[in-house]
Amino acid sequence: MMSSRTQPKFKLFIFLLLAITAIIFLVAGTAFAEKAVRLVVDGKEISPDVPPQLIDGRAVAPVREVAEALGAKVAWDAGSRTVKVVTGDWPGQLASSLDRAGGEFKPAPDAEGEVKKLWRVGEHRFLLEHAWNMDYSYFLCDAETGEKDLIVDFMENARFKEARNNELVFVAKGGGDCGDYSFPYLLRYDVENKKLSREELYLTRSVAFGASGAWEHVFKGVSLKDGAVALELAVAPEQVLAGGHKRPFTVVDRRHDGLTVRIYGVRCPKSSEGELKPDHPLIERISWRALPAQEPVANEDLLKEDFPYGAALKSTAAIQGPSLLVEIDTKGEPVYNIDTSRTPNHKLTYIVKIK
Repeated sequence: MMSSRTQPKFKLFIFLLLAITAIIFLVAGTAFAEKAVRLVVDGKEISPDVPPQLIDGRAVAPVREVAEALGAKVAWDAGSRTVKVVTGDWPGQLASSLDRAGGEFKPAPDAEGEVKKLWRVGEHRFLLEHAWNMDYSYFLCDAETGEKDLIVDFMENARFKEARNNELVFVAKGGGDCGDYSFPYLLRYDVENKKLSREELYLTRSVAFGASGAWEHVFKGVSLKDGAVALELAVAPEQVLAGGHKRPFTVVDRRHDGLTVRIYGVRCPKSSEGELKPDHPLIERISWRALPAQEPVANEDLLKEDFPYGAALKSTAAIQGPSLLVEIDTKGEPVYNIDTSRTPNHKLTYIVKIK
């Protein structure tokens, strides 16, 4: 048994032990309370999986929750063990960085160009339009990885039309740097499969195509082939065949009841004027006649209009000369396409399809 003299000492020991324990728990609780940090972004409290903490006097919070709350994108690159954050102004940031690296986009060593426009494509891609004079190139850029893919080069002479689901659509007319522009056609780029395809384009508007410096041609005749209007031309025999067989400069004026096709640089025999009234569900009449060199150039607004429908001409002096005028009268407003095919013996056929 404990003596009466030792009991007060024992009670004092127990009291001191309890007091020390309480102080320890109090200090620990205070320390825990100091490390509990709330995360508030733009007035809204965020509760991330890993709570914010105070470490060595600094508040530390998970980067993904903070970045995404601010509208940014976060990606983890396992290869380089890098966290990549792209802010809500990523098009502007990347446009600036791509502009600084403009040398990558030059079609020629002495070319000077500029980033013209940006379009957002999905969550983390954007389409960049780079222009040098009339030559436009299109790059699909990844905002997360910084990768840049040239998807339509300047040889296509294309202009961006629209984005459809996972597809980018362009209207092009080819020609490259030789100026032999074809009738406009569609380019479709599959974003996921990285494939560019080409298809015919039917128009409901006027258009200009061909080359102002083409060889002179001679008119051979008009006929109907497989439901389409065929205009036959041949290179004039005295031509110096240099620079390649280009399409003659051509202007198609679409009317509410037909088409007027004027092909420049074409000589016509005196007996070339005539007409056809084919048995066709959409075409009522086809007529043609020669125009002299003095005939004024028409459609000047269209000739000055930019690609892909206009000719972007500053002067019409280069296209003045004898020409062929073909009028196709239709039953209702025409939707049309024109294909041009060349043969080894320097013949050229315009195939005008109406639907």
